[in-house]
Amino acid sequence: MRRTRFAVSLAIALAWGCSAQAQTTFALADLLALTARQTSVQATFTEKKFIKGLDAPIESSGELSFEAPSRMTKRTLLPKAETLKLEGRMVTLERGRQSRSLSLDDYPELAVHVEGIRASLAGDRAELERIYRAELSGTSTQWKMVLTPLDEKAAAQVKTVVLSGEQAEIRSVQVLLTDGDSSVMKIAPPSGR
Repeated sequence: MRRTRFAVSLAIALAWGCSAQAQTTFALADLLALTARQTSVQATFTEKKFIKGLDAPIESSGELSFEAPSRMTKRTLLPKAETLKLEGRMVTLERGRQSRSLSLDDYPELAVHVEGIRASLAGDRAELERIYRAELSGTSTQWKMVLTPLDEKAAAQVKTVVLSGEQAEIRSVQVLLTDGDSSVMKIAPPSGR
């Protein structure tokens, strides 16, 4: 009887230990496997941009959408309506009746802002590591990924992009520029979800 209790206690302790170890070993491959399962994402955002020389941050809010593998839309509703669409390597900015398109290939410093988010959402490790050195910390329920640009032009402007979230959901994006400016975007599921 005593041996049976000891064996059961040992099995429970080992199972708990393995569970605790599994909780702490959350790797980049694990995160990207979770995000790769998503074919589309809808969210809302609030963003603050901190720019040297301004007394207060510039604030905006709106909606975000992602359709795998490469379509992203950032629709700013406040303070002014504006839509930024990213499809493949093309970016289109729409303000009122005006529209302007450009290729990310011509602007690596701009590409670094969006490609990390898109590659993370798509679970595309090869693309993510082509552009960044990625460092992941935390657990599946609370993780943080620090992305450092590999491209010299991009690194001259962008110090790091920091994504944080839970499971497959990105909850915040912080961009730190080399000149000291920064932005923080908080992301939430659409209301009603």
